[in-house]
Amino acid sequence: MLARLRDDLQLYRLFVLSRLRAQLQYRGSFLMMTVITFFGLLAEFLAVLILFNRFGELAGWEVGEVAFLYGIASVSFGLAEMFGAGFDVFPEMIRRGEFDRVLLRPRSAFFQILSADFQLRRIGRISQGSLALGLAFAWASPEWSPAKMLYLPAMLACGMVIYISFFVLGATLCFWTVESVEVINVITHGGTEFASYPLPIYHLLMQRFFTFVVPLAFVSYFPSLYLLDRPEAADWPLALLVLSPFAAAAFIALVARVAWSVGVRHYRSTGN
Repeated sequence: MLARLRDDLQLYRLFVLSRLRAQLQYRGSFLMMTVITFFGLLAEFLAVLILFNRFGELAGWEVGEVAFLYGIASVSFGLAEMFGAGFDVFPEMIRRGEFDRVLLRPRSAFFQILSADFQLRRIGRISQGSLALGLAFAWASPEWSPAKMLYLPAMLACGMVIYISFFVLGATLCFWTVESVEVINVITHGGTEFASYPLPIYHLLMQRFFTFVVPLAFVSYFPSLYLLDRPEAADWPLALLVLSPFAAAAFIALVARVAWSVGVRHYRSTGN
């Protein structure tokens, strides 16, 4: 198993390097798209700052704390778009019948689709989210400890896994619908907006839905309670507060993986 994992990682590295070489062939175009993405998303963040300039706080959260939520959500989603881009192009593979060729290869279909694309230009979103995090560190002045410094990158990885899992679920629907369903975009792109603000500002039904059904609250809100030492953290056992994002990421990843396996078994090739 370890040897197979090592081989998969080496092959994945080769695939990524191949995609990077292809994307950097036109460096001017790549740079322009990256810059456009950065400043386009920066406008969204400026809108948040304008909101706080008018109201001062949001459900007891100050501007630095909301910038922290925004930064975590943006970086996590940017990483998911970068590493999970293969599932974003999967509907086109289904329409063209290219998935049949995938099934004939000796590697797993999941691995092949995961490594089918790598979007370096998503670094624009990641950079913008990192800028928001940097400002949040300056404005909110969280008290850092070694545990929190290790917890932050782990939470970004958990957020990435959660978003990629939704990409996988959206791709899985293509086995029956051919086209991806827009509700997945609502959960992923719209979910990034949801995760950029404190959970208490939403209706109670939405809070429960995005905690127990679609675990987007674990992308930024619950980690921020611990990292920022928010008063709401006292309502939760520390172990549950710290470990719940890992459990949410593991659960939704398992659900996505099982759904993908079911979809592959029911695949009947593309008609004409």
